[in-house]
Amino acid sequence: MRELLKLVGCEFKKLRRKRFIKLTIAAACLFPTPLIIAMAKDGQSFIQLFRAVVMFDDILFLPCVLGIVAIILFSMEQDSDTLKNLLVIPVSKTNIFLTKLTVLFLLSLIYTLAAYAASLIGGLIIGKISDVPFLFSVSIGLGIFVFLATVPVIAIIIVCNKSKVFSIIIVLIYAVLGFVTVQTIGRGSVLDRLTFALPICITGKWYLGIVPVEQALSYILPYTLSTPVAFGLLVAYGIAFTLLSLFSYKRTEI
Repeated sequence: MRELLKLVGCEFKKLRRKRFIKLTIAAACLFPTPLIIAMAKDGQSFIQLFRAVVMFDDILFLPCVLGIVAIILFSMEQDSDTLKNLLVIPVSKTNIFLTKLTVLFLLSLIYTLAAYAASLIGGLIIGKISDVPFLFSVSIGLGIFVFLATVPVIAIIIVCNKSKVFSIIIVLIYAVLGFVTVQTIGRGSVLDRLTFALPICITGKWYLGIVPVEQALSYILPYTLSTPVAFGLLVAYGIAFTLLSLFSYKRTEI
């Protein structure tokens, strides 16, 4: 465990030199600004603001961020030709892999909490703020769920082992398709049938069921998922695709 914590610290030190990480955390805080302005004009509630921030920041943007950071993390040693040196120390490929997943998990939590903080600031600006402890717990849940929902696309990146451009395209397609599908929940569209095939949609169905919605959106409630069901499905996805990723990563040529 101590070795794993040291490796996590080393990975964060390497990422700290990457401007992309700092920009994405800043984006999580700045992204709600247009929503705050629009909702302040319309006189909407804090819950509506929080829900909108989550939809764009956590459901759409965060899978893109985690996917691209995963590409950076899993190509770092190959790009600098240092993987063989790590294995000589020795550090097992399993520990290297688990370290990178742990970093992605922590980044997911940091990102969702940054978006939550931005929502609170927005709530203070529009003069409406409520359910602070409850929404804090929802944000932590979102950090966990979105990470688990992104593990399948991380597996695709590792298994395919293609160019960075190809991997980024896969990440963007996954994130956008998931976001669009979440928007169709309860509308009986063709995309609605993908809600269990795409883990990010499971996250959306859980989130829409746990956060209060106004009367106009009450039609989606029969299609939402409880916390135990959503968590169970996402853990199953996470374990299956983590094992697939680990198997493929251990077979990577040095």
